[in-house]
Amino acid sequence: MQGLEGKVVVITGGAGGIGRATAEVLARAGARVVITDVDAAAGNRVADELRASTAGELRFEQLDVSDATAVGAVASKLEDDGWPVYGLMANAGIAPTSPALEYSDELWTQTIDVNLNGVFWCCREFGRQMVERGAGTIVITSSIAASGVVSPETHAAYGATKAAVSHLAELLGVEWATTGVRVNAVAPGYTATPILDKIQAEAPETFEEWLSRIPMGRLSTPTEVANATAFLLSDLASAITATVLRVDGGYGAR
Repeated sequence: MQGLEGKVVVITGGAGGIGRATAEVLARAGARVVITDVDAAAGNRVADELRASTAGELRFEQLDVSDATAVGAVASKLEDDGWPVYGLMANAGIAPTSPALEYSDELWTQTIDVNLNGVFWCCREFGRQMVERGAGTIVITSSIAASGVVSPETHAAYGATKAAVSHLAELLGVEWATTGVRVNAVAPGYTATPILDKIQAEAPETFEEWLSRIPMGRLSTPTEVANATAFLLSDLASAITATVLRVDGGYGAR
């Protein structure tokens, strides 16, 4: 994809689902892909598999995005290793469900630490390098839950953090607009990942209710979200910043 050839792109939460699909799309586009994940075994396995299937240049770095010091260390390591980061997909996140009155302090705080603080730490540390070089692009993975209440799920912390990171993309996109760095978000709808496969098997009524609310009548695929992300990272989106792009089969226009 235009402007990604040979460029280093970091994907947080890259070991599965949308992160893995994006790593594959970017590797096939000629980017040098850094997969990061808290799960070292899964991350190394995905990097090996994609290296073999795409002939792309991939590496893995273990990273807990909720640890600001660790984020800074990985950013510095890549720079020192001759992998100057041009693109970032701030994708790592968790989606625990719980009725609001039953949320524990620990679960609420953990969700904010990963989904909001972790996104900011990554944008700050990798964005600092991009601003200093005068070039770069960031895509934050948000959600349809950022702009409306989805049901019957009960995940107040998840929805609140996704609303926050959508706005963070707008804030940073405007703040860095004259620096050569673009910041956007992609907001996937219901996407065909193993988590939804499990829900379809265990709660078919819920699954069918979701489908009934999607104008296209189907789930998005991880590759479809990955293609949208790659577009925003590429030079094809050179005039696009501070924007949230929905990939949801029309769900958000209901």
